[in-house]
Amino acid sequence: MKVATVICSIILFVSTGFLPGSDQADVQLTCFKAHKATNTCHFNFTIDGARYRYVDIGCKFSKKQDEVLKKAKEGTLALAKDWKIDCGAKKE
Repeated sequence: MKVATVICSIILFVSTGFLPGSDQADVQLTCFKAHKATNTCHFNFTIDGARYRYVDIGCKFSKKQDEVLKKAKEGTLALAKDWKIDCGAKKE
């Protein structure tokens, strides 16, 4: 009896950690800046309130910002902690 209870509780505990959508992060592309002198593009992301950046050397994704956002949501983009380039205040 005790073994069955322990096994059921372990299965319940493990299965709740693998529910779809339980670990979805809120990923937002906050800002994009291009530096023509160095041929680099800086993408600033906010993921669950934390700041991350991606520096695109050669600006391959400058016109494909939706693709960069998709890769960041999938977790296949190498993001660095904190922003290197500040977005500044948005003008309304």
